[in-house]
Amino acid sequence: MLKHASVRARLLCCVAAVLVVVLFAFLPDAASLSFSGKMSLGLLLAGVVLWVCEPVPFGVSGLALIICMPAFGVLPFGGNEGPTVWVSFVSSVLFFILASFGLSAALLKTKIPYKIVYALLRISKGNTKGVILAFMLSAACVSLFVSDLPCCALFSGIVTSTILKFEDAVPGESRFGRAVMIAIPYAAAIGGEAFPSGSSMNIMAIGMLESLTGIQISFLQWAAICAPVAVVLLFVSWVSICAVHKPERISQGTIDHIFQVATKKEPFNALDWKVVGIIALIFTLWIASNWTGWDATAIAVLGLVLLFVPGIDVLTMDEYVESVSWNILLLIGCVQSLASGMQQQGAAKWLLDATIGKLGIGAGALTLSSAFLVPVIRWFLPVGPALIAITLPPLCLLGMDVGVTPVFFAVICGISASTSLMNGLDSISMIAYRYEYWNLVDYAKSGVLPTIALMLCHAFLIMPIIHAVGF
Repeated sequence: MLKHASVRARLLCCVAAVLVVVLFAFLPDAASLSFSGKMSLGLLLAGVVLWVCEPVPFGVSGLALIICMPAFGVLPFGGNEGPTVWVSFVSSVLFFILASFGLSAALLKTKIPYKIVYALLRISKGNTKGVILAFMLSAACVSLFVSDLPCCALFSGIVTSTILKFEDAVPGESRFGRAVMIAIPYAAAIGGEAFPSGSSMNIMAIGMLESLTGIQISFLQWAAICAPVAVVLLFVSWVSICAVHKPERISQGTIDHIFQVATKKEPFNALDWKVVGIIALIFTLWIASNWTGWDATAIAVLGLVLLFVPGIDVLTMDEYVESVSWNILLLIGCVQSLASGMQQQGAAKWLLDATIGKLGIGAGALTLSSAFLVPVIRWFLPVGPALIAITLPPLCLLGMDVGVTPVFFAVICGISASTSLMNGLDSISMIAYRYEYWNLVDYAKSGVLPTIALMLCHAFLIMPIIHAVGF
């Protein structure tokens, strides 16, 4: 929010975060919570202030927080016993994300996304609502394997350089432009939640679940649980966007232009087939890991290595380095380290014991309340990793106490972190927001019905599927 603001505004936000830490340092110690546990909560709250206002990049503010952790006894820099700041920072999640950026960059060099759009536009036959659905379906399908951020950037670029360009759409006035530029980040986020490969938030939730409970979710198990939710959300989002914004018709001339541009694309060349082969191999190994037990991160890293093998040469190192979002990578590592400190100092358990735990809530009530509460928190918190750090550790602990599988909480936190349906300040939606076809109110209105649908899926659809896949 403040990254383009004045130096004074950015400094005031940093001062506010420091004051939060100072306030927690002088608060009286709570019963059953140590000073270090109290300060881990203070650092997290300071992080929320910094991540929401963004006076400095997310990753930089995260680094500032974790180097403060030893000063307050949350985690040490080094040692032979227990977790440390740096050990907790590095995990398989970071390596999976590093690999996914490379695979995304390789796919974006091919004609595959354009072929998908062309095929779906032919099916829609130029119907305005059908065109929006076609873009949503294509973006969601690509986002299954490509990180949701570059996927949104890709399809935002496609629609602005084709339909909106040929229609001479005016930002802020075109109803079609408003609808399709909201639909694309929705679809990229929704597709990203369905497979572990689609969003770093999924991998973070899976990794944190394993570190907290020892429970592992395979690639196929996550897809079986989350893909049905994604299908429901995609359809409801399409209905909501079309109903709220009522996009005008697209001229036949524009449709003809789109088909002309798409058909000018050359047939698949050697580069395209190399990428298709590598992605097919990785996807096959991911599915097979449900039976082989192979590590999903190792499979993703294998795919990254194959992109550089002599004779394949899909990517150069410069292209790969440029494709990596170091800001997101640093933020996720920092949140993992901070969450580990909260867990080590008992702060997560104390927080729930002092709130929900005092209500004597049972399994059914906990399931329903978290199904509705987590998306509400996401509405106010535009940073996905922070949502997982705040909600997942305490919910897992409380769930185990009352007999609810922690897998449920990992799934709803991962889905909610990946999918921001009402808060337009999320990094995915900001990619489309820069084209200025919609404002934050437009985005929020579009997300009311999908958010309700998401809550209902959390409450009534996910748990039966979790039991069906063996948890």
